[in-house]
Amino acid sequence: MSKTKISFEEIKEYLGSSVEEFPKYSTHILNLANQNSQATRPKIVGQLSDLIQEFNGNKIDKWEEWYLKKYPTAIEMATNKLKDMVINLKNSINKIDDEIIKRWVKDLVVVKTFIGI
Repeated sequence: MSKTKISFEEIKEYLGSSVEEFPKYSTHILNLANQNSQATRPKIVGQLSDLIQEFNGNKIDKWEEWYLKKYPTAIEMATNKLKDMVINLKNSINKIDDEIIKRWVKDLVVVKTFIGI
């Protein structure tokens, strides 16, 4: 039996959700910033895996409406926390030069490899 593969974009279109386009590498930076800032942790946005189970609807717009009634400030709070971390990352990126890159690579390849990290 052959399996049909459906892309994430096709699923989003089927659900009536827009397919977001982001500049190259921006999602990598946002994911890193989110990991460091913990902007989308349950204490800010709720335990999403539980909330989606609690939701009784089957339309994405109804989920959004339901979620925002339950957590009306969550998106704004997470956005602000993430934005602060992106600013911190921008400031750090501007300080990275050839010497820092070389020191980092040497630390990884020589020191961390030797001690088993």
